[in-house]
Amino acid sequence: MIVKLNEADMALTEQAGRLRWQLARASGVVDKVVDGGRDPMSIDRLGVRAELAVAKVLDLDFSASTLGIDSGGDLFIPIANDEFITLQIKATFHKHGNLLFRHDCKFEFMFAVLVCQQDEPNAFEITGCIGLPKLNRKKFKANKGKGYTGWQVNREDLSSISELWGYIQKRRFS
Repeated sequence: MIVKLNEADMALTEQAGRLRWQLARASGVVDKVVDGGRDPMSIDRLGVRAELAVAKVLDLDFSASTLGIDSGGDLFIPIANDEFITLQIKATFHKHGNLLFRHDCKFEFMFAVLVCQQDEPNAFEITGCIGLPKLNRKKFKANKGKGYTGWQVNREDLSSISELWGYIQKRRFS
């Protein structure tokens, strides 16, 4: 599913990406950027844009200006009895990318969602999602170059976002 962000979305996520990067550095969070050829702030900006794209598709309340240090979940989906489904949104600049995690990832979420930037800078494909139990079965170590070895889940092992939507609705109304 392709999501296109409008001009206002792009401007707000530009500001939020810069602020997220600055806040993390000011808080002493070490920048773990592997792709040294890329502007580090562009990675934070991509992350905010991916979160917004997923929030739009799942009709979630999302504000790019609500910032803080990553606590393990990027989006929280309310279900019954004050419970939430937590999503970790992973974004890539690669149109046909796979789901990647650092080796030190704590996996403190229920589902991971892969979002791939497309050729247009405002277009993002919500490639798929995977629940934590399946992720733990499908992940494997991958050497991605530039001194980076991390966990990878191939995009073919992801479920469609519509399956996640069905699961959310089932949890909300059962």
